[in-house]
Amino acid sequence: MPRFHRSHPHKLPRVMLVLALASVATQHVRAQELVYPNKPVRMIVSYAAGNVTDLMARMVADKLAAKWGHPVTVDNKPGQGGSVGAQLAARAPADGYTLLVSAMAAMVINPHVYQNVGYDVQKDFIPIINVASTTSIMVATPGLAISNFPQLVAYSKANPTALSYGTAGNGTVPHLNMELIKQETGLIAQHVPYKAAATVLNDVLGGRIQLQSDSISVLMRQIQAKRVVPIATNNSKRLPQLPDVPTLSEVVPGLTPVVPWLGIFAPLGTPPAIVSRIARDVTEILVMPDVKEKFGGVGLSISAEGSAAFAQTIAKDYVRLGKLARTLNLKVD
Repeated sequence: MPRFHRSHPHKLPRVMLVLALASVATQHVRAQELVYPNKPVRMIVSYAAGNVTDLMARMVADKLAAKWGHPVTVDNKPGQGGSVGAQLAARAPADGYTLLVSAMAAMVINPHVYQNVGYDVQKDFIPIINVASTTSIMVATPGLAISNFPQLVAYSKANPTALSYGTAGNGTVPHLNMELIKQETGLIAQHVPYKAAATVLNDVLGGRIQLQSDSISVLMRQIQAKRVVPIATNNSKRLPQLPDVPTLSEVVPGLTPVVPWLGIFAPLGTPPAIVSRIARDVTEILVMPDVKEKFGGVGLSISAEGSAAFAQTIAKDYVRLGKLARTLNLKVD
């Protein structure tokens, strides 16, 4: 009589169970993406209203709301150099309905200069997309009668106590950028920390300090009015609106200036399908002609760097700027 082989009584059901669970998981992920969002989304911005990060967030939020058919509300939570907003976002539910819009300073500089920021950028967040970078420019007061960077360095060496530069505080990107430039070029200038970039500009215009390095959204009008003299930009290419102003990389070969980025994050644990949906939709928004025009108007260069590449950028900048902060012995209480 022929002998028939029978499957092990437990093997087949177990395989079928695994396949069934995998199918359910896949369907669940797809379902999450299909139904997201089904209610308003809160976008925490870790800087004050009117800041370039806030302006960027509002442009993206308006477009997302139109695309999703649900409100995307911007909730400004400034404080501690951007860390207060990040603290709130880190503790939010990981469901895609609370996002964080923050900048390089809060995410990779503050952890090195504040005693306790209350979050770990690499453990508490998922980087969704690096939206844009800000273009900064160094300007001088016209009273110096200096029009280019070599003249500025030579003047500072001949007059080592003559120059001061202002920033919106210790540990800010303009502060680190200027100190990096000083290290690489021998420029001599004393740092004067303020509480806001606008206050720095007032003192540059009044001749009380001589230099400022900040976003072109802060400085462009004064450059166009010839109330300050542009020296160099931190951009990778010359700006179309200032074609005669060189980049720092041109005037200091080999220098890699600190170029601050602005990105969108989600609390760790946010479903991958939702993260992918947000990244895809924001990427589609960033290629819209009106968005490109608006970004350029406030000094933003679109990056559109995806989650994996953005994570690598964060890791690299965390190490690089942490080293610079330690070299400068920067601490903010």
